[in-house]
Amino acid sequence: MPAFLLEVGTEDLPASFVDGALSQWRDRIPASLADVSIAPGSIEIFGTPRRLSVLLHDLPSQQADRNEEIKGPPVKAAFRDGQPTKAAEGFARTQGVTIEDFEIRDTPKGEFIFINKHVPGRATAEILTELIPEWIFKLEGKRFMRWADGDLRFPRPVRWLVALMDAVVLPLTITSGSDVVVSDRRSRGHRVLHPEPVEIATAADYRATLRSAFVEVDPAVRASTIRGQVAAAGVQAGGIAEINADLLAEVTNLVEWPTAVLGQFEERFSALPPEVVTTVMVSHQRYFPVLNAENKTELLPNFITVSMVIRTSRGLSR
Repeated sequence: MPAFLLEVGTEDLPASFVDGALSQWRDRIPASLADVSIAPGSIEIFGTPRRLSVLLHDLPSQQADRNEEIKGPPVKAAFRDGQPTKAAEGFARTQGVTIEDFEIRDTPKGEFIFINKHVPGRATAEILTELIPEWIFKLEGKRFMRWADGDLRFPRPVRWLVALMDAVVLPLTITSGSDVVVSDRRSRGHRVLHPEPVEIATAADYRATLRSAFVEVDPAVRASTIRGQVAAAGVQAGGIAEINADLLAEVTNLVEWPTAVLGQFEERFSALPPEVVTTVMVSHQRYFPVLNAENKTELLPNFITVSMVIRTSRGLSR
């Protein structure tokens, strides 16, 4: 059964929007698929500062055929002197049936025309191309913007679009005035470590392909990596890193390939109240403080920041 990938590539998104968008997708995408009778085996939803993506596994190739019971006009409007009226003929034409297919049933509001209609299932790919624009542009959040000379609104301009049903590109277009983005299999890797375009062969290759381009698309994996690296850097400094949950969540959505870096500040700032120093580090610099391992109310003259890339005398470090 096929897999489907949608990746919406953007300029750098606000960290707070990424979490909100992924939460909305976790609710809305399964519900919208259920509404059209498509049940994937599993759904994975990812996000980084430069992309939102969803990976649907084990999709049916098309909807199952179904029978629908459709209510038509009242009998008194459908027939005059035993002959079908224009209302009856129009209903039959619209539903693709004949007058002979009508059933007359009593209801609390009188007699009505009913039909039982066999509806063949549509191709899943066709349905997805209709759903995707709603998935993207019905996201809610703060500080949406317009770009180019169009009317589309999103937190940041959309710059690329990947839509793959297995290895086949689904045709999608996002237009904001003169700015047109057409779906492709081409994504983008890490801005510094892998500035070249990345081609995704099949939807199932998504995570591995992006990792080879130094992008970890799964925020849970990035958060775990950051937590582990920050904790290790705290030990390296001879103390314990204070890992604030809100700061961890924010930093997770500021980087695509995290690397923790241990820094140091001048001893004279240790004379300030610890609350002042930590407020500056956490709220303004997005740094993790380092506490004395024996006296956790005492700050060490260190901080830990999380970088997307490290520059060394030899060039770029991963």
